[in-house]
Amino acid sequence: MMRNMFSSIVPLLMGLLLCAETRPAVPVVPALTERHHHDLRCAAAFAVVAVAQTRGDAAALALPPLGIRGKHYMGQVGERVAAETGLSGEAVHDLLIEAARIVTHDGATTVAVACLGDLDGAVPPRPAPDAVACLGLLGVYADVLATRDGDSALARTLARESARLGPAAHGLLVARGLDDAGQAAAIDRQRALAREALNGGPASIDADDFALCRKLAEAAPG
Repeated sequence: MMRNMFSSIVPLLMGLLLCAETRPAVPVVPALTERHHHDLRCAAAFAVVAVAQTRGDAAALALPPLGIRGKHYMGQVGERVAAETGLSGEAVHDLLIEAARIVTHDGATTVAVACLGDLDGAVPPRPAPDAVACLGLLGVYADVLATRDGDSALARTLARESARLGPAAHGLLVARGLDDAGQAAAIDRQRALAREALNGGPASIDADDFALCRKLAEAAPG
C-alpha cells in the first residue's frame, strides 16, 4: 500500500542523516500548495525527531513519542499529496527526503514542536497507559525476554520497572474500590491483554505505550 511506502521513510532516515551528502534528485513538482509544503515539512520533522528519540536525544525526548504517530501522519500526508498533485509515490518519497534534509538543517525539534497541533488533529494521541496497564505490560515483556534470551539485563531491568509500579497500580485499584482479589484479577487482565497483543491478537499495544510505561516506571518512587 502506498501509505506504507511513506511510513517506511522513518527507519530509512537513519542512513539519510549519516550520509547527508547523497542528495536524491528532487522531482519537478506540479503546483504544490502552501499546505502541501507545510504538511511535508511537518511529516519530515516528525520522522527526523523520531530517529533522534531512538538515539536518546534529550531535546527530542522532551516531545511526545513520534515513532508510531509520526509514521501514520507521514503516510496520510504522502498519500494525500500524491492524490492531489498526481505525483508518483516515488516522487513524493523524494520530496519527503528533501524536506527531511531541510528541517534537519533548520532544527527539526523546533519544527516538530510547531507542528504538534497538526499531528493531534490528524492522528489523535492514544490514552496514556496507567500504572496498572504498565505494570502488566512491562512484566509480560520481561517474562517474554527471559523465556527467549534467558537471564538478560533487559529482562531484569523490565522486571524491576514493573515492580516499581506496584504501589501506584495498587493505589489506583484501591481508589476504584477493589479488594485484594479484585486487584489481582485486574492486574491479571492487563497481563493477558499484553500477551494477546504480543501474539498478534485484537488487543492494541504499540512502541509508544512501551516507551511511556518505561518513563512512568522511571518516575515512580523507589
